[in-house]
Amino acid sequence: MSEEKYIQIPKMLAVLAHDGDYHYIDRLGNSHARPLALYYLREALRDFNALKRSPPDDMHGDAKKLMHEVNDAFLEVEIENIKNLQSTQELREVLSLICAKALAKTSRFIEVSEKGQKVEQGEGE
Repeated sequence: MSEEKYIQIPKMLAVLAHDGDYHYIDRLGNSHARPLALYYLREALRDFNALKRSPPDDMHGDAKKLMHEVNDAFLEVEIENIKNLQSTQELREVLSLICAKALAKTSRFIEVSEKGQKVEQGEGE
């Protein structure tokens, strides 16, 4: 498995988790079968497209930037790669990698003060 194969799906999932809602990442990460993983990807893509059409005014700037970096053509290739995985073990490994990358990307949307308390966007700037 090449790590470079999965760049766009983690970006998409990170954008969907811009507000701290990780359910897309969690559902995909807990998928134990290819059909279920593809189903959750379809659901995530539907909501990603809706978010792309109408992003909220208070969406974090880094999340907006990342949203526009998602390459639809390569996203399709990554989904096709998942569809072609043969073993459950390989599927679990790929999904774990994708979800870990997505969670790593969401960390840039979390703003924390020096005391470790969450700070609302725009506060303290």
